[in-house]
Amino acid sequence: MKLSSVVKAFTSLYLLLADGVPVSKDESPEIIGPDHVQIKAHPGDQLLLHCEALANCEVDMAVIYWLVNGSFPEETPSSGRIVESEESTLEDGAILLRSLLLKNVTPEDLKSTFTCVVTNAAGTALKNTTLATKRSGCNGGRKRKH
Repeated sequence: MKLSSVVKAFTSLYLLLADGVPVSKDESPEIIGPDHVQIKAHPGDQLLLHCEALANCEVDMAVIYWLVNGSFPEETPSSGRIVESEESTLEDGAILLRSLLLKNVTPEDLKSTFTCVVTNAAGTALKNTTLATKRSGCNGGRKRKH
């Protein structure tokens, strides 16, 4: 399922829930930290990606989840190797947390975009994470010429 379909589905759900009920003055959720991150990794590494966000709405009215190249992790060919944690909260639900575990980074992961999506009735916030090859040693593994 693509991101646009997910956003439309959640928006429709919230509109249905709000039908006939006064809509709250919620604000769009906010990612805590930068909205784009590049992490250095080697193929074969285990990697844990974190996402934290301010819900900016009533408790249980926001959701947080990860996408891999626009699809849910369990719907990708990497299913089982890339695993999403359960959603957790801090500050009585004001802060949402969710992680994505890459059990074994592959060369394909180095070309992928991992997107944390946080949505509530007022809007959506995204955090994109990409991976880059980690160079070994302080000179990038290159021999110095003397």
